[in-house]
Amino acid sequence: MKIPALFTLIIISGCAVTYAPPVSLSASSTQRFALPRAVIFNAAKRALVVDGYQITNADENSGIISTAPRDMRVSPDIADCGTTLGLDYLKDNRTSTHVAMGVVVYNNEMEIKANIQGNYLPSSTDQGITLTCVSKGKLESDMTHKVLAEANRQ
Repeated sequence: MKIPALFTLIIISGCAVTYAPPVSLSASSTQRFALPRAVIFNAAKRALVVDGYQITNADENSGIISTAPRDMRVSPDIADCGTTLGLDYLKDNRTSTHVAMGVVVYNNEMEIKANIQGNYLPSSTDQGITLTCVSKGKLESDMTHKVLAEANRQ
């Protein structure tokens, strides 16, 4: 009976040791608009709030909008948070993720960048690990479309 418990302990503790961070580069979305900068900026703020983000900074002079991280279940087609023993951490239900958005509006362009934080076994003090996550661009592309829809409502 002690051997299976020891084996399980070795496997679980080995997950942190075998962590392979993502190899892909983080994506962003840049979009040109034929609308005034103020319209784009306000549309971005509305789209973020409607999507459930809490805006922590919105400076129209610099064109920067930042949000607080929000709990969001992220799948492997949205982000890469690395692997352990060849298994994707995002396929494991014990992984939690949080997403924050950053938007920069300048002249007639807007750039959106998602910042994804991941934690494996977040409630475990001895086996939990913080994951390095990179976005694959889907969140940014979706938000760009939402901003366009908000801008066209004006």
